[in-house]
Amino acid sequence: MLACVAAAPRPARANGAFPDEFSVHFPPDTPHRILVGANFGLLVSEDDGATWRYSCEPWIVAGSNAAVNPESSVLFYQVTTDGVLLADAVNITRSADHACTWPTTTQGQVITDIFAAPTDAGLVLAIVAVANGSYIVASHDGGKSFDPAHLYDTADLLTGVEIARSDPAVMYATSVQTSGNGSALLQSTDSGRTWTPHDLHTASGTQPRIMAVDPVDKGTIYLRELTGVTDAIAIATNGGEDVRTVLGINGSFTSFVRATDGALYAGTSGGQLHVRPAGAADFLPPRPAPHLRCLGQRLGEAKRIYACGDFLRDGYSLFFTDDGGQTFTPVMKFTDLLGPLTCGPVTTNCAAHWERIKGVLGIGAPADAGQSGGGGGGGGSSGGGSHCASLGADALALLFLLGFALRATRRSASQLHPVPAELHPDAGSVRNSID
Repeated sequence: MLACVAAAPRPARANGAFPDEFSVHFPPDTPHRILVGANFGLLVSEDDGATWRYSCEPWIVAGSNAAVNPESSVLFYQVTTDGVLLADAVNITRSADHACTWPTTTQGQVITDIFAAPTDAGLVLAIVAVANGSYIVASHDGGKSFDPAHLYDTADLLTGVEIARSDPAVMYATSVQTSGNGSALLQSTDSGRTWTPHDLHTASGTQPRIMAVDPVDKGTIYLRELTGVTDAIAIATNGGEDVRTVLGINGSFTSFVRATDGALYAGTSGGQLHVRPAGAADFLPPRPAPHLRCLGQRLGEAKRIYACGDFLRDGYSLFFTDDGGQTFTPVMKFTDLLGPLTCGPVTTNCAAHWERIKGVLGIGAPADAGQSGGGGGGGGSSGGGSHCASLGADALALLFLLGFALRATRRSASQLHPVPAELHPDAGSVRNSID
């Protein structure tokens, strides 16, 4: 029974994160580093995925700041162009030493989204939720501090903010009205000094969020429009003046990437990958895939796309595809972890966490202990079939308890910092992951 509960899809979380809090990042300053955000910490590979260590979530949340509650959970990660790591756990923590230390840069505010500029290491935007609405602020020192002046204030609920790669003066945000059912895509062409709203004409109850700004065409924006039990991808052109829905499904998307060649990929936790080839007008029929948690591509990579899978059902946590999603090759599973990062602060502060993780996953246990966490199913394109039995009860319990703990801490955070339901991390978002 536990396997069925643990394997059930969970709601997507805030921007850049997916069910089980998965995301994948490729710091531009280190061509062989891969980062995977999981619901127990940030996994780090320095050798293109051959070996993995991690920085545990309690340390990422608290860092060297004793006043911060280490029981909070990271909502999502961002990476600046010079490799600085930003983690949003209601407050923002920041690591400039490759996930070793995580000092807090904001306190006493509810940060619902952050976005690191694709071409300016210093520029980071953040959305702050307040009792009477929300506002956007900017950092010009890579997230160390944020300007006291607001770039944009509104009584509406801001749900996402991004900056165009091809023109850093162009910014976009999405919003939902607190009175009425309207939603809008906001455009600024002057670095946030002025904003023009474009009505998205969405159905009542729809939550629009930005998945990506096209890296070549600054006037094209890929949007997610979640409405109850249905989900859709819309493309806004001419800076938001024209909007067209290009794909709708029953269920929800968990991942999206606009690839280097212009193809669009959107995945679900149900094991389906939707692909719109470069130059095509429509998406192809869905392809079988791992139970996708994220999609991402290193900036400039011609073919390879990485995909987070479901460790329980797919047997692996990270895959790659070199053929547009026809087949998936396994890269990493949780049981491949070698331990915490070897820098002193992480080694010390994550030691107890590692012992718990290692114990329940059976890392280092005899092969017949029933806790291997392995299982086939990683090498093909099939997204179906359960590998829960091969994981052992303790491994299943770990993932179940992690999910329970995250839900509990999110409730605690909401009680301490009330967030409108429309902006709560559980409302979900899917963001393009290409670094």
